[in-house]
Amino acid sequence: MSKVSYQNKSYDFDDISDQFDSAVIEQMAGEYDTDQDFFNTYLVKHHEKFGEQFVVH
Repeated sequence: MSKVSYQNKSYDFDDISDQFDSAVIEQMAGEYDTDQDFFNTYLVKHHEKFGEQFVVH
């Protein structure tokens, strides 16, 4: 599993990906070299849509 860093913690990308909003993901056209690149872009788009930071549960 790939790890991503967020707020000084490390998470398994596959373990948190089910928390992503599918509409936000659809807006993210493009290819990403790493899961961290994808996640960083997701964080920006999530904030744009919801006006708040993404929270890992």
